[in-house]
Amino acid sequence: MKDLGHGANTEIMAIKYNKNPKDILDFSSNINPKLIPNLESYILEGLKECTSYPDINYTRLRKNISDYIKVKPEFIIPGNGATEIIYLLMKSINKRLAIFNPTFSEYKRSAELNGLDILHLNLDKNNNFEINLENLKSNINNFDSLFVCNPNNPNGKVKNLEKVLHLIVENNKLLIVDETFMEFVEHEEKYSLIKYVEKYENIFILKAVTKFFGMPGLRLGYGVTSNKEIIEKIYTYKEPWTINSFADNLSNYIFKDENYIKESKEYYIKERYFLTKELSQIPSIELYDTDTNFILLRLKKNKANDIKEKLFIESNILIRDASNFIGLDESYIRIAIKSHSENEILIKELKKVLGY
Repeated sequence: MKDLGHGANTEIMAIKYNKNPKDILDFSSNINPKLIPNLESYILEGLKECTSYPDINYTRLRKNISDYIKVKPEFIIPGNGATEIIYLLMKSINKRLAIFNPTFSEYKRSAELNGLDILHLNLDKNNNFEINLENLKSNINNFDSLFVCNPNNPNGKVKNLEKVLHLIVENNKLLIVDETFMEFVEHEEKYSLIKYVEKYENIFILKAVTKFFGMPGLRLGYGVTSNKEIIEKIYTYKEPWTINSFADNLSNYIFKDENYIKESKEYYIKERYFLTKELSQIPSIELYDTDTNFILLRLKKNKANDIKEKLFIESNILIRDASNFIGLDESYIRIAIKSHSENEILIKELKKVLGY
């Protein structure tokens, strides 16, 4: 199979180095380590519904998401993870797409597979990967849609996109924002563009359940837009029944668990501070500011793949070699923020392999 260059490849690495996958601490995958309480009972409920097809219109699921994000159900498009929505969206938009890099590789791949013309715009890595608004203005006639990841993967920094939104609206373009990691942000309501969806048809927002709620195997994501033309086109291409009964049933509970949501947000505020403070004390690392559940690091003296392999072989730790992100090189790695005890292990072992 083709290597798509993502993290969470513990099975492949375990086979390569003859290790038990269960012994690996996976810091390459950006997933909340906290589990929803009573998850087992919700799964069993979903199992009972597996003898019937899911509702082809996902009426209950869209209503549950609607209550959670405060947007009308008819503006919500559920998918088998946010990735399904990305690929459907690329079939449904105009041909010229601009993408801010470095970022998640599936935007580019899905665009290429659907024959879109891609304009690559660079985030300023010397200024914490900020958007150059003047550069965007100078290119405004060179694209129909603009793809922005916020908070951005791989660096994790959230941006205020209101000036970008106003520019897009003024020029009648489409702004696509991947907010997959937005729920990890301390002041989410300040940065999320969900509040503008019903006002402007120029916005399409991607969300995922699997990151913040810690269930990547569940494969549940959704798109949000009031653009009826795009909604209609997406449903023209969308396969029926792509979301299983487990995910559909879980939506009755996870979005309403206010304690889980609150505790997860508080945990990441505290743990981000701890981990960034500890990592910043390692002289051979340059650390980029983050607002989410992962951290981008630049190795001043080492190559990313060398440190990745050394950590895996000597410490059973898997990190993300970030050298394949457009705009980054072989000195970049990305690590997830996991449980406090696991983060302490990472710090200890990373110092060891770096010689501190």
